Amino acid sequence: MKSILFISLAVITPLSMAGTAAFEDAKVLSATPVYQQVSVERPQQDCWIEQVPVRSHRDHGVGLVVGGVLGGALGNAVGHSKRNKQVGAVVGSVLGATLGNAVAKNRRGHDKYRAVENCRTVYRSESEERFLGYDIDYEYNGQTYRVRSQEDPGGSIRLRVTHTPVI
Repeated sequence: MKSILFISLAVITPLSMAGTAAFEDAKVLSATPVYQQVSVERPQQDCWIEQVPVRSHRDHGVGLVVGGVLGGALGNAVGHSKRNKQVGAVVGSVLGATLGNAVAKNRRGHDKYRAVENCRTVYRSESEERFLGYDIDYEYNGQTYRVRSQEDPGGSIRLRVTHTPVI
């Protein structure tokens, strides 16, 4: 019980000493808008078109094999004796494979191109002004004061005045 009484007195005593509040109007001398320059990073897409080769034929050694078989058959057909036919087949296979591989590579050299769009995100820094409020100069009891507010008060500003006795 004693603790509740003690807490109540501790809270009530400062409030009773604070005095009462009254409201008065003061004359506004000026209200100046205040801005601040800030740097803002904004993302932007940078895109470009790029020509990319597209392979129309995929060579999986077909030119080499076909050239070798055809060259071997031709070399075998040209030879007159059994030994000449064997040598002709081997030489014809090697020459045919080399020629077939070269033809296949030559065909691969004719690539087609297609347009591909590539994009990346880049951040650009921009400077902009941000509104901070109004610096308001006002006069009260012959003294000039300054306060910052989010709104322009017009010709007068409302003040809360408290009176606290000095004891």
